[in-house]
Amino acid sequence: MIFIGTTNPGKVAEIAALLAPLGVELKPVSLDIEEPAETFEENARLKALAYAEHTGGVTISEDSGLIIPALEGLPGVWSARFADLDVQTRKVTSSGRSREVIDRLNNQRVLELMQGIEQPRRAALFKVALLVAQPGKVLFQSVAECHGWIAEEEKGTGGFGYDPIFVGQDTFGKTFAELDPMRKNLRSHRKRALDEMFLWASQNRSLL
Repeated sequence: MIFIGTTNPGKVAEIAALLAPLGVELKPVSLDIEEPAETFEENARLKALAYAEHTGGVTISEDSGLIIPALEGLPGVWSARFADLDVQTRKVTSSGRSREVIDRLNNQRVLELMQGIEQPRRAALFKVALLVAQPGKVLFQSVAECHGWIAEEEKGTGGFGYDPIFVGQDTFGKTFAELDPMRKNLRSHRKRALDEMFLWASQNRSLL
């Protein structure tokens, strides 16, 4: 069994679909873990070790988000709660809003900040740091990116998070939310990181 540590059901579904060929039982676990670091890698490490300590077993955890150079790297590590971020102080005040609501508000805030910014300065990328840990030890780490740009408006009803406003380099002008799950997974940053994890897992079955 492998535990998946995340509070985001969209990530659970995506990871489970991508790891299905392993044939290993996956169990989601949700905890409220602070993410104080300024990099995805460090936040992912903190979360992976905390989740592994809680589950007592091998646990996948990750930290990911959207990076927009024209916005000085925002939303960055604050991607999950960008609508609640004070941009000046870089402090987040939790509003207690649901994931569905906060996702919509996050997208709206990005689009507002991007108003008047033309190509090629609408460039953006998704980044993920994915770790596998057991209590007290990181077993595997992978970092991957997916490049594209920010659309002028929200399009599509699929995916989650920033998918309705992110157009990939190879999606022929469609946002990730306009792609079916299979086509999105083939292009996603998470798929690239999980491909590396899949190879590691297939070579280390005794740990799972």
